[in-house]
Amino acid sequence: MYPAFLLAPTFVVLVACIHSYAADDRKVFSQIALSFALVYAAVIITDYFIQWTVVEPSILSGETAGLALFTQYNPHGLVVSLESLAYLVMNGAFVFAAPVFAGGRLERALRWLFAASFVVAVGSFVGLSLLGYAIVTFEVTIITINCIVLIVSGALLSVVFKRAA
Repeated sequence: MYPAFLLAPTFVVLVACIHSYAADDRKVFSQIALSFALVYAAVIITDYFIQWTVVEPSILSGETAGLALFTQYNPHGLVVSLESLAYLVMNGAFVFAAPVFAGGRLERALRWLFAASFVVAVGSFVGLSLLGYAIVTFEVTIITINCIVLIVSGALLSVVFKRAA
């Protein structure tokens, strides 16, 4: 949880950098992406902060009555649901960041990566829901998708930003 907690402000900074990079006629898209990034950060930080300040101390002091809904180990609990929501919202940031990138091969690759990740994420949510899978399956799927996108886009963005500087 600690690295994921730190990812939230880092992701907001990344999307702010994308907004700064955006051409004036595409800033509306990067502004919307930044708004989605802020929603993601607010949800995930709240989710993890509750784990640290409510769940862990309650478990350590033996006060577990009524705690099941708030623990990350409950596949039907709030934590899994909020994490899934947050990472889906992160994909919203990706899809709105996609139109910012126009031009060369790297920019087209970023645009494709961000748009495709949104399609795969939403498709996974709909597909897994229709098949009756637990939300935990979607949570693992969406986190995997987003980790791959963040790693690949991080490498591509570092080159794009370096060239722009």
